[in-house]
Amino acid sequence: METPVTTVEALKILLIYCEKLGWPVDEILQAADMDPESLEVFQSPVSLQMLSRFFEAAVKISGDPQIGLHIGNISNLDALGIVGQLYRYSKNMREGMHRIQRYLPLLHTVFDYTFYEEAEQSRVVMSPRHYGPDDGFVTRQFIELAMSYCMHGTRYAAQLDLYPWEVHFSWPISPAETEHYVSIFNCPVKGGQEHTQLIYLPTDPDIPNLFYNPVLLKALEAGAEAGMELGPWSSNDLQKALLIMNVEEKERSRIARSLHDGVCGTLAAVRLHLSALQGQLPLLNQPEFQQTLLLLDEATREVRKTAHSLMPETLQHYGLSEALETHCRNLSPCVPAQISFYSFGQPFRFEPGAELTVYRIAQELLQNAVKHAQAGSIIVQLQFDGADIALTIEDDGVGFREDRLRPGSGLDILRQNVHGLGGTIEWDSSQGRGTAVVVALPAIQPQLVRE
Repeated sequence: METPVTTVEALKILLIYCEKLGWPVDEILQAADMDPESLEVFQSPVSLQMLSRFFEAAVKISGDPQIGLHIGNISNLDALGIVGQLYRYSKNMREGMHRIQRYLPLLHTVFDYTFYEEAEQSRVVMSPRHYGPDDGFVTRQFIELAMSYCMHGTRYAAQLDLYPWEVHFSWPISPAETEHYVSIFNCPVKGGQEHTQLIYLPTDPDIPNLFYNPVLLKALEAGAEAGMELGPWSSNDLQKALLIMNVEEKERSRIARSLHDGVCGTLAAVRLHLSALQGQLPLLNQPEFQQTLLLLDEATREVRKTAHSLMPETLQHYGLSEALETHCRNLSPCVPAQISFYSFGQPFRFEPGAELTVYRIAQELLQNAVKHAQAGSIIVQLQFDGADIALTIEDDGVGFREDRLRPGSGLDILRQNVHGLGGTIEWDSSQGRGTAVVVALPAIQPQLVRE
């Protein structure tokens, strides 16, 4: 009897990413001798042999011998379900890695995942559980997927370019493979080593995760513990994902309100008191005191800016078109480029988490144009056409080289965020003739948004 190592939910996630890479999913299933209807049976077990047939078929049809590596390279924390969320909301890499180590069996038992901290390095070691004569191929594909996925997950959670210091594989790798691995992991890569592992600096585990949320962690961990007792959870449960997203956005809104109404109010009160003292005590008219007031004003502006970036009120109350127009209007006087905004069609509201993601994507693209393009003019266009949305940002700047789109770059992460919404993003640029970026989001589901 074949021993199950995961469930169809994990297999369905692999199929989603195969489709994103442009590979024919139906052909892969047929070549792997898998009935598509069997994928609809909740928590149906998948054996290592079935998983091996899937990867063999995918490699054959796609022509890509490192399909696992490339699926992992475009994945994100949401693909790991509850385990990915436990990492996202952990305090730092250390806590997140230990949670993955504990709860990974909820998703699969293809390999063991162990996190070690030593004096000179921190290591994420992935050790195969199966050593049969036919198990090496599928295990390698799955581990390569996990390694590239793990690297992107740590970078996303910390919101930093946090790459491994070195990557080791226990199997031999050719010079061409080594070169390709280096382009993925952005660090030295060695084959034929004792362990398959990601090696980080000893200080990296202390780097904080941006999304740390102890309240949400407590609820997620309670659910994960129940899953460990009762059996694996679905790693692709849409309702759980939406619930987590909504809880996260509510928490962001609460923090934004606290900053704006609480901290900004307190800073304003301090400013009034200091100004009153200045009138009573002439000695406080010294340049040092004036500088203190200027620093206090700057702190107030920064807190307001942070609150606005967490959850823009215009987006919350009036939607994407109004929020982007306001952002462009506020940004334009502060930068050398002239920023123009145009909206076409009938704007509509949609799911708040997705709405915020589109807004963040537009912000990032606009910031790239401002910081790097040396442009004199930037044009932002937002078009609503039925249920479709298109965002175009054009500039007349210096353009950029194609190598800025390499895997793991900031632009590549931006592309993954667009793909996560079911959309596409295309750059048209060359050095010296500006850049045009088009984001297309088809079939967005309109939603009545209540205040």
